[in-house]
Amino acid sequence: MKRIVGPRRLLWAAAMALGALPFAALVPLGLAWLWQREELGVWLVGGSACFVAAGVLFRRAARPLSGANGSGNGSGNEASDDTPPEAEWTPADKIAWQRVQGFARRASGAMLMDQHSLMAVAGAVMEDVARHYWPDRTEAVWHFTLPEALLLAERVAERTRTLTVEAVPGSRSIRLDNVMRLYRAKQSVAAAAGMFSGPWRIGRMTINPVQALAAELNQRVRGFAAAGLSSLMLDRIARIVIEEIGREAINLYSGRLRADLDELAGLQPAAVAPSAAGPLPLRIMVGGKVNAGKSSLVNALCGEVVAAVDVLPVGDGATSHAVGGTGDRPELELIDCAGLDREAAIPKLTEIAQACDLILWAAAANDGARDLDRRLLDAVRAHFAAHPSLKAPPVLVALSHIDRLRPFTEWTPPYDIAAPSGRKAEAIRGAVDATAEALGVGPDDVVPVRLDAGALYNVDALWAAVAARLDEARQGQLIRLLRLAGKGGGISEVARQAVRGGRLLTGLVIDGIVGKK
Repeated sequence: MKRIVGPRRLLWAAAMALGALPFAALVPLGLAWLWQREELGVWLVGGSACFVAAGVLFRRAARPLSGANGSGNGSGNEASDDTPPEAEWTPADKIAWQRVQGFARRASGAMLMDQHSLMAVAGAVMEDVARHYWPDRTEAVWHFTLPEALLLAERVAERTRTLTVEAVPGSRSIRLDNVMRLYRAKQSVAAAAGMFSGPWRIGRMTINPVQALAAELNQRVRGFAAAGLSSLMLDRIARIVIEEIGREAINLYSGRLRADLDELAGLQPAAVAPSAAGPLPLRIMVGGKVNAGKSSLVNALCGEVVAAVDVLPVGDGATSHAVGGTGDRPELELIDCAGLDREAAIPKLTEIAQACDLILWAAAANDGARDLDRRLLDAVRAHFAAHPSLKAPPVLVALSHIDRLRPFTEWTPPYDIAAPSGRKAEAIRGAVDATAEALGVGPDDVVPVRLDAGALYNVDALWAAVAARLDEARQGQLIRLLRLAGKGGGISEVARQAVRGGRLLTGLVIDGIVGKK
């Protein structure tokens, strides 16, 4: 921003002063008018009553925050004031956030006035979150790497700068030396005002005792109301500070700072590397029993197979198909599992599911035997429940072979299963509800489709269902990639870092020798 210097600064100051003068004059003119009508005392009494009521309300509003008991459980009102956890967090993260909320409920604005109290509370929050994630570590609070700490500092600095630029008036133009000059001037003015306050109050009492008493009462009441407002605001600010400390502690100790978003792109397999202008492709596991139409489902989604390579260490039978995004359809990587016909496939299934962002399960509408499907899906759910640091991918069911439902000879799509009017539509609706109940998913998670080549039906609805789950799948993808980033630091990486560090040190030494010459 261009600075105003010289005579132009005086012109700007004069213009602003003249513009504010009419409004500033309203205060003394209004007081003079009340004085002439002998109603100044009435105004002071009425204003005092308003300030008393405001102070009582402010103190009552602040009481639930400052009156929490030491256990941190709080009352129902306090629980309702809790800030909800982030949607993308894992179950372990949400438990950590509940512990942070216990500190937030006990937060008091007084700690903001004492640096030692603030640092003690911040340290307690950090240590509690660290021990939640790493209970077996003796020094859990230090269980992070230097790059993670630097990324945390970078994130906090960036967010602070953004908040300052957007919300602090004049932050781009006001220099800190001017702020310090104004602060010193304020201290001088406050000291002078304190010297003349006593004589002024004595003189006012001598001239008009009644109005002087009303003014004293008004000043005391305004101080009472301001104290209530100040206490409420400070308690709120203290709670926000504790929550921000807890949020960053969760990011640090959960491993979310192992890599930034730019570094995560390098963790995808080369066969499905993202385009330069798009997000990382979602990895979808396509599973189901033998003869459920799984291969036809993959072909229907792919349209044209861009790549087909084994990219996951899951044994024979699992292949990856890279599908380019078009229009509103996202870029995908379909992990095509072999047909599952027994529970012995559960270890392989859970391993693939842990490496994917969404599960697309093929189930035949004309096959009522769902026991194996349910056991396989329950095994996946149990795996994620046993690992709260993971986020379970959403499950979407493609109900295939709907054309083979009764009546067998009827096939006149489209069918409105929301309000079925014919026998075929009623049969499809019944199959959707039965499949949802049998597999433990919601009816909206089951999409009826026909996947025969040349006679595809309702595949667009399946794409729409995938798109509706993109946000949840992206959240799981981020956690998955961060776990991959946490597996770095092996011997080969350390060796590369040592080589690069040696070259850098050698270059600095050579530059120093050349510089001395």
